[in-house]
Amino acid sequence: MKNQFEWEIYSPITQSRNRRKAWLLLVIIIMVLCVSFMGNATPKRTKDTPDPYKEYPQEFPNIDMKNLPGKEIKNLDKQELLEYLDVRGFRRLQGKNIVELRRIWLAYMYDTFFYTMHKKTNLPISVIYAFFIIEATNNGIESNLMAKALNPGGIKYRGTGSKVKAIDDCYKNGRKIPCSFQAFNSYDAMVQGWADVLNLPRYKKCKRFVFREFNRGMTAKEIVNETCKCFYKSGYHTSNIWKVRSNLSTEYWTMKASFPIMEF
Repeated sequence: MKNQFEWEIYSPITQSRNRRKAWLLLVIIIMVLCVSFMGNATPKRTKDTPDPYKEYPQEFPNIDMKNLPGKEIKNLDKQELLEYLDVRGFRRLQGKNIVELRRIWLAYMYDTFFYTMHKKTNLPISVIYAFFIIEATNNGIESNLMAKALNPGGIKYRGTGSKVKAIDDCYKNGRKIPCSFQAFNSYDAMVQGWADVLNLPRYKKCKRFVFREFNRGMTAKEIVNETCKCFYKSGYHTSNIWKVRSNLSTEYWTMKASFPIMEF
């Protein structure tokens, strides 16, 4: 029986065919390399929606402690704030109220701070965000305590350093009196002061839920719930609003989805 591929072996044009195939293969390889190079040279964008299992910071410089981010926007009305954010590349702003718009701005401006606290405490950035919103802001703007004392966590006076007075949950003979709060005078002091509180031994067990061996089968929301509940039960402030803190942790990812798209 005649070999059906015999022409490939004995044809006098075999060498010519092989040369053409070789040149064609070389051209294809060159084109693939060019496409690959161009792809690597093109800046990549992050996903529109952040992954809650991969918390990452914005590349943003340290905050000006004398002019906190909220000061820049606190006198803007809703429409002015919308325009302010829009021209800076913020997205998904329609339907947000003025407090939500302010929180988007604060979340963006403080994101490096949240990440720094995450690195120092092992707490998720979203939990840090929630604690900050509860303790350091009013209506989406930094509270007087944060503005005057750089106190991001509602930290009561610990016996050393500076202190300020502010109304909170202190009582004497059944009457509400000003509480003494810790005051910090720099970004680094603020970070270390809050980290020292969140790293107290009584809160150590609350951080176990961020480790795989303790959170198998748990959703991200359940991890945050258990973390916030544990902090409340372990004495982090007297208010029992741990569910509010947990919901604010979820809000962090909504806020982050409105950030300008970062290019790398």
